[in-house]
Amino acid sequence: MPFALNQALSLLKNAHQSGRLPHALLVTGSPESGTHRLALALAEYLNGARAESLDTLRHPMCRIVRPGSKIRSITIDAVRSVEPFLTLRAPEGETKLVILLEADRLSDDSANAFLKTLEEPPPQTLIILITELPSRLLPTILSRCIRLDMAELGPAAARLTDAQRRFLPALESALQHFGTDLAALALRADFQELLTQYREEISERINGAIKSEAKAIAEGTDIRDWEARQKDTAAAMIETEYLGVRLQLLELITLCLGQAVLLASHAPDTQPVTPVLSELAKRPVPDLLLRLKAVEQLRKDISFNVHEALILDARFTQIIGTSPL
Repeated sequence: MPFALNQALSLLKNAHQSGRLPHALLVTGSPESGTHRLALALAEYLNGARAESLDTLRHPMCRIVRPGSKIRSITIDAVRSVEPFLTLRAPEGETKLVILLEADRLSDDSANAFLKTLEEPPPQTLIILITELPSRLLPTILSRCIRLDMAELGPAAARLTDAQRRFLPALESALQHFGTDLAALALRADFQELLTQYREEISERINGAIKSEAKAIAEGTDIRDWEARQKDTAAAMIETEYLGVRLQLLELITLCLGQAVLLASHAPDTQPVTPVLSELAKRPVPDLLLRLKAVEQLRKDISFNVHEALILDARFTQIIGTSPL
């Protein structure tokens, strides 16, 4: 779910006050979406550090790591330079804050060196990785961070995709029966059925376009096997678009649960995508946060090519069913 700046900050403050602030955040989006301003706001909230920009942020409990060298990568030396800082003990009421700008520029060596810090974070520590290109990060890095997508400015960011609009009625129905395994299984079935429909539509469209192009090429040249040569390319295009649709459907679930958390926390400027969320917001926030975590875990599970049907049953029960545990 993409968050506006004030929504993201409100959510993180609520997590901090309840003792649930994660040790590592992956904040995605352009600087214009508020990624840098969120880091600055957290520096002020956690440590009282005030600055106009991350370039001018100066505080004993704040460190910034950014790309350097001629190839603009975050080197292993830059990563190791913050290790002594992380061993320090923060003053009472403060937090050691490390901000990695353009985290997608971590080299493989520096990313692997950074893994130990993410796996065994020192106490009183918050690490914020900021990037516009999260797909370039190693899966091992992604799996150790709580992801927070910032909403890009502009009217297009507020609109649901075609796939999300088609999935919304099924999701609304499931949310109306939230907390039952029957609703979870019904939503999983609707989820898979819609994805099957999309795969067929995508396949028909892409294969049709290749067939038309092959016909035009055959009429203008002596090439007759062009379509057959595009078989692997077509399969890759279909799979990529299908996975994009699957991700959009999961993002809609995240959007709804996230907005319920914001409504429950009385965050300003929250415009729910469906009225059903007002009732969902009456549930305990910790319960909703656990279910959000289950959605994120599902995204990670299916990215590693686990048995999709089995993992969908298990995770949808955690997301919608009787218990998030």
